Amino acid sequence: MPVRVHPPRRLTTDGLYKKDVRWSPDGKRIAFARSHGGEFTIWTIAPDGTGLRQVTPSQSTKASQYEPDWSPDSARLVYVSYTFAGTDGFLHLHTISADGGDSRRIVTGPQFNMHPAWSPDGRTIAFCSNRHGNPEIYLCDADGGGVRRITSDPAMDQHPSWSPDGRQIAFDSNRDGDWEIYTMAADGSGVRRLTRHPSTDTHPRWSPDGRHIAFVTFRDGNDEVYVMDPDGGSPVNVSNHPAWDKFPAWRPDSRALAWVSYRGGVPDLYVAEIEW
Repeated sequence: MPVRVHPPRRLTTDGLYKKDVRWSPDGKRIAFARSHGGEFTIWTIAPDGTGLRQVTPSQSTKASQYEPDWSPDSARLVYVSYTFAGTDGFLHLHTISADGGDSRRIVTGPQFNMHPAWSPDGRTIAFCSNRHGNPEIYLCDADGGGVRRITSDPAMDQHPSWSPDGRQIAFDSNRDGDWEIYTMAADGSGVRRLTRHPSTDTHPRWSPDGRHIAFVTFRDGNDEVYVMDPDGGSPVNVSNHPAWDKFPAWRPDSRALAWVSYRGGVPDLYVAEIEW
């Protein structure tokens, strides 16, 4: 797979910790979680680095909100909200409008609910939960109803990512002894292992055109962003830097990736154009 990666362009310079990057389907905003004032909150920024805006409000308890993902119409975000309960806490799923209004809790309960991913048709949200013991992947309706489990394995299944046609879900799991990338049908059937490397492969992100899957790997001795074919073939290092690079997000045209990198000495947001 011949790939030319242009030098990454730095979007932020504040040096505050950032993670969980997602590019809006309309291409106008990039969402991410940003550590600010002792908590994580959801922020968005324009792809040229202007217009930084806080979406989720700061909490008096300093509880955090993170792991945003966009609805297909770019009107709302689903995200994880942490709430304190004595000395413990729970992770719930919320949605909020892109301008920060109309927050709704959609999935709750005395367990962890995390890694939400909105389906391409807007009707379903995939997420990870430990409500039956170990972390598994579940689906729910966009309003939080109809929760159903689609993986069942003694190991951990995490970080679902929908194919653009909505028929498959990529995820990472340690079910074969180390962390690898897998795909399955949207109903949980037909699980297929894509990566086979003794190092850690996680955080798959399907490209909007369906031709590639980006993921994070430690196979070079530090976290790097790689891209591979949907069958696991032709893996290519696109971040290629001795500092860590994580949390990849595709531009809607599948010709650029945003991610968080330490290459400037602090964790900031970068964008790189990619030519196939």
